[in-house]
Amino acid sequence: MGKGDSGKIYPEMFITACLMLLLAFMVGCATSGDRTAGQSASPQAGEVGMHQPMTIPENVSCGKCGMYPAKYPRWQSQIVFRDGTMTPFDGCKCMFNYIVAMGEFDKTHSRDEIFAIWVKDFNSESWINGVDAYYVVGSNMMGPMGKELIPFADQEDATKFHQEQGGRMMMYSQITPEVLKNLGMGGMKMEKGSQHMKM
Repeated sequence: MGKGDSGKIYPEMFITACLMLLLAFMVGCATSGDRTAGQSASPQAGEVGMHQPMTIPENVSCGKCGMYPAKYPRWQSQIVFRDGTMTPFDGCKCMFNYIVAMGEFDKTHSRDEIFAIWVKDFNSESWINGVDAYYVVGSNMMGPMGKELIPFADQEDATKFHQEQGGRMMMYSQITPEVLKNLGMGGMKMEKGSQHMKM
């Protein structure tokens, strides 16, 4: 390729080919974007399971109550938005209250912009997909904000916890504003916060 009838390489064709390769490389670099913790700046809807949640720094406050989730690692949850931002919470109760009243706590996002919801399995403290988790709601176990929604990856673990600690077992789709209202604030009154962290 790039040879004439005599079998020689024309300098103009060689230079053109080199410039095309260089341009393709530069375009590839420009469009790859910055990635942090495996998260894309504009992920597609089907990619939730391919990404990992972020570490929550000590100076980032809960998107609803203003407390600092880093102080409560076992109870942490977080929402990742399609614009590449993440909002952390010190418990699932704060997270669900934030979701059902986003306009009150977040003026820049809507529920349609949620890319992923991450919660921590109560036993292992590992991050799990919040939509697939089994929740024990209103048990005797108190969280940072009192009565909580306690997530488990495994249904048997959730059942065992429910039998020992009371409450109700629920799935993500069953958690309504009425369920959250019945949990109450557990006697705690905190100021709202909505500090976001760029991914």
